[in-house]
This record gives sequence, structure tokens and C-alpha cells, in this order.
Amino acid sequence: MPTLTEQLQDAETMVVNLRQRIAATTSCRDLGHDWKHIGGCNAGCDDPDCCCSIPVHTCSRCEDCDYGQNSEADHVIAQCLKGNREWQI
Repeated sequence: MPTLTEQLQDAETMVVNLRQRIAATTSCRDLGHDWKHIGGCNAGCDDPDCCCSIPVHTCSRCEDCDYGQNSEADHVIAQCLKGNREWQI
């Protein structure tokens, strides 16, 4: 019969394995993305002289990318279209 210490080690190993299986089978659709800023891209406003930059993010879990389609980008583009060039980088 295993000692209590051995039983505890077996149980801890099982918990680690279960956590790994959950992480591998649970999608970001269930958990939500873990967005990390990876840079920026041109805002693409209608103004041909636009130099505004919007943030781009990628998910550290699934590696999906928002391609600059996020609420911060929406705000930058709205300001640019109003002629507010403070967002230029």
C-alpha cells in the first residue's frame, strides 16, 4: 500500500495532467482571448495623408490576431476622421 506521501504525489500529478487537458481542450471562445499588443498598423482612414496608427494584438493562447479591429482602433479612426491628428505616430 502506498504511503500518504506517495498518494499525495500521485494526486498532484493527476491534477497537473487534468489542468493540461483542460487547457488543451478549452477554446478561447469559452475563456476569452488573452490579447497581447504586438505593434500597430495604419488606420486606413479615408484621408490619403493619414499617418494614424492603430494597435494590433495577438492571443497568447491560440495565436489568433485582431488585425487592428478593436475598440481602441475604432476610437483612433473616429478621431482621425474628425480631423484630430493627435493620433499620428
